[in-house]
This record gives sequence, C-alpha cells and structure tokens, in this order.
Amino acid sequence: MTIRETILEVVARRAGEPFLLDANSDRQITYGEFHRQASAMAAELRRRGVRKDDRVAVVLPNCCELAIFYFACIYLGAVIVPINPTLSKSDVQFIVASCKPSVIVAGVSCAGPVQDFSANILLLTIGHGTVHDAVDETKTKTNGSCPISIDALGDADDFTPLETADGNDLIVIMYTSGTSAKPKGLAHRLGRMFRNAAAFASAQGIDENSRFYLTLSMAYMGGFYNLLILPFLCGASVVVDHVFDARSSLHFWEKAKNNNVNTLWLAPTVLSILLRMDRGRTGEEFCRASVRHAFVGFAPLPLKVKDEFESRYGLRLIENYGLSETLFVTARSQESSNGAGYVGEALPGIGLRVVRDEVESAAPGSDGEVQILTPDLMAGYLDADGRLLEIDASVWFPTGDIGRMGEGNALFITGRKKDLIIRGGVNISPAAVEEALMQVNGVADVAVVSIPHELYGEDIVAVLKLDPGVELDSILDSVIAHARLHLAQHQQPARYIAIDEFPRTANGKVQKARIRELVAGKLQVTSVSVPHAPRPQNAGISR
Repeated sequence: MTIRETILEVVARRAGEPFLLDANSDRQITYGEFHRQASAMAAELRRRGVRKDDRVAVVLPNCCELAIFYFACIYLGAVIVPINPTLSKSDVQFIVASCKPSVIVAGVSCAGPVQDFSANILLLTIGHGTVHDAVDETKTKTNGSCPISIDALGDADDFTPLETADGNDLIVIMYTSGTSAKPKGLAHRLGRMFRNAAAFASAQGIDENSRFYLTLSMAYMGGFYNLLILPFLCGASVVVDHVFDARSSLHFWEKAKNNNVNTLWLAPTVLSILLRMDRGRTGEEFCRASVRHAFVGFAPLPLKVKDEFESRYGLRLIENYGLSETLFVTARSQESSNGAGYVGEALPGIGLRVVRDEVESAAPGSDGEVQILTPDLMAGYLDADGRLLEIDASVWFPTGDIGRMGEGNALFITGRKKDLIIRGGVNISPAAVEEALMQVNGVADVAVVSIPHELYGEDIVAVLKLDPGVELDSILDSVIAHARLHLAQHQQPARYIAIDEFPRTANGKVQKARIRELVAGKLQVTSVSVPHAPRPQNAGISR
C-alpha cells in the first residue's frame, strides 16, 4: 500500500476507537476525530503559507495537541523538527538556526526562546485537563501571529490529506539530545520509518489491543516514534502524560491502571526511579494482572536493576536495540533469556556484523564494533548550513557500540567504542566494570570513565551514585573487596567518587563527557589512598 492508503486504512478501520487518551483528564480522541483535527490543522498551515517539504519547528510540551500537530505536518508533507521546550535558550536557538524552518510553532508559554527569529511564528494554545498553555496577551503579537486552538478549527473540506505523500518524503529532522556536544540533526524518510515500525510491531506482537503509556518526551525518538507513530500504524491506543520525572513517579502506576495501560516503554533510569520511589503495592498487582509488554531501551540496562524490577513487578523486561539513525534493529521475545547485554536478533531484512579495526570481522563470541546494514537507515545528517548530507543505505553503518554475536545470530551489546579505556595497552570496557560494581549493596548506579595516567596512558575512575542515606566511607571497603573478587587486576578502579546525580540526556543516557568534567574537578579537591590495593602508588578515592 502507499503511504496514504496505509494511514487511511488505519483511520477507517479504527474510526470509532480511541487513539489518544489524556492521562490527566477524561478526554479521549478517537481515530476519526484525530484524523479530522489533523486535517483541519494541516489546512490551516497551508492557509498560512506552509508547503510540502517546508521545515516546521515545533516547541510544545507533551500533550494531545502536539500529536495532532505532528500528523498535520505529515498530512501536508511538511518536515517536522521537534524541539524540547525544556532546553536552554541557547540550545533552542542553535537548533532553529541549524534547521532553518519556514515556520516555528510554539505554545504561548514556550515562545520566548524563538521570538528573535525572522521565521513566521505560530502560537498554539493548549487547554485540556491539567495541560494548559495560558494565553498571555503580552506574548500574542510575536511576528504578527495570534494564538490559535486546534479545537477552534473547522472541517478541512477543501483539503485532501496526504495527497502528495511519498515514501521518499522526509518526515522528521530529529535533534539528538547530545551526550557530549551540541545537538545533531538527523533526517528520516516516511517510508523507511513506516516499514521499520511494521517490522518491529510484527516481531513483538504489538497490535490494536495494545495500549501504550506515553511518558517519554515527544521531542525525541522515544516519544515521537516508539510511542506515537508506531502505535498509530498498529491501530493501538496511547495514554498521553507529562514527561516522566521523580514527582510523576508517585502516581505512575495509578494512572497506568486507571487508563487500562497494558504496554510500557521505559528507560533504565525510569526503572531505577520507580524502584526507589514506589512504596505501595498498586504497581506490583497491576503489572502481574494487566501488562502484556514491558519494553526497555535508550540506554544500557544494568543487570541489578533488571533483576530487581522483574522480581518485584513480576514482568519480563524486553530489551531491544536500535539507534536514532537506524531505528529498530533487533527484537526479542519475552521468553528468551540469553544473559547480560542480550538485545535480541535482527529484524527481517537487516544485517548485523561485528568487526575489529573497522573492517576485519571479529571471531564468533569476540567483541568488536557493531555495524548495521538496514534499508531503514536515516536519510542523513544536517550540515552547519542546514543542508541534508545524504547517507547510502547500501553501506554498513558503524554504530560506535561494542558488542558480540552469539548463537542463533543473537546480538549482545557490551559498551561504547568512544568510552573504551586503554590502560597499559589493554582494552577495558567500562560496562563490565559498571556491571560488577552495581552488585554492591548501597550502590544505586555506576559510571566508569578514564583519567590520564603518566605510566599507563589511562586509568579508571568509578563514579558512584549511592542509595539514600549511604555514605561512601561506610561502604568503601565492601566496594573495593567486591572489585578485587569480581574484576581482573587491570580492571580495578584507581579511584572512587560519589556524586548525588548523574547528568543525563532526555532519553536517560549518562553524559560521560560531563562525568569526566566532574571527575576532573573532584580530583583537584581531595584524594586518599586505597589500602592494600593492587594498583599504582597514586591509587586512591575522591569524595
């Protein structure tokens, strides 16, 4: 089927069934209503001069209106450029300057960082449930634009949705949340994204009976693709909520239960917060009775967190693998259990290989860089002038991830190439050290980074996030003893540092570059030696 036929078939088949449910009110939007509102918004955009292939930057919080607006752009053929409204003003302005949109759409309360740009700015009001974008009269004259409400738009009788839609059209320019530098824009094509979603859904048994809980930011792939585009194509339903944080964790299970959620998509950091903050039994009972799928992605899943979560909530967490550039690469069943780092087997039509020195294939079971050959590869990156630098999908894509291939073409991810520590000529995977130290009681999370060393080139620092009320001094001996028992001598950390929180991206990935900066500052403050450690003389801890 064509792109247009695919979307219209879903709408016709599910017209009277709910697609979006507001987690903070009784509001429900059926597929038919969603299609009508997206068409009306697309017609309004066209009336305001937006045309096919125009880039539309969108600065809105998670809400049903944002989902409607995204599909309005798809219906019109415009290219969506999501921008997280919680970004700093400098990052918002960097993205806008980079992608050069013809139109910027912002909530009235989000318009501040984009007011200085010459692009036409469309202010969108949001007014349902507890998601409310109050109209401030002092902000309604931005570039001559007035606030509009999607609900206030009439039917689009003179507009044909998806009239010119083609699989080669760009659907989105997504700016990565950035683990080390400024956000990087990458573009995806409509047909490739739809094909990939269908393949993953089929492999994982996702269908129209699935009800997702959208608590990831819709400004990134997790909220945009995993929890909006994919469910729509399956005819599923989505409960839309604010972006997950420690406060919302207090009501997470209650909202999921009250809205009949049966499909979860969680980041490892979300699992950790739920384990720490959940004091009741609602989540445990709900998961055992109602949850069909509990997917985990976006960052490595520590084995300690996985085991504790599965034991407490009675779920089998389903890890998968993919990148913003490649979309989904693997899938795994709920029944499979192949050990730490296992992320499944390649989806149909996708090739996997592990190489050393960029081209030489690694021996079976040996670590190397994971490379992917996929027809669903992104279209390319944006350069500094906003031009698309296309990438050849027929060439193996280097992921920067370290992994190995197991029996039956199973893929295991063991670390990141750029995070690899080379100590005295020996390659050390930070992930292996992190996994070992995570098993110590009192340790909530671990990030292992390198520091310069005169003799060995690099040495190892273990940065620990401890459980509430635990001090590093009180468990240091246990940590050192555990490391000596479970790690080789060349893997032993030279220093241990405790910090309150890890800097993370919006998708929950630890920002190792920021961690290294924090480590450098900590090492200049204080350092004490580790007694009897089989380490160089300068080994120690920092607090």
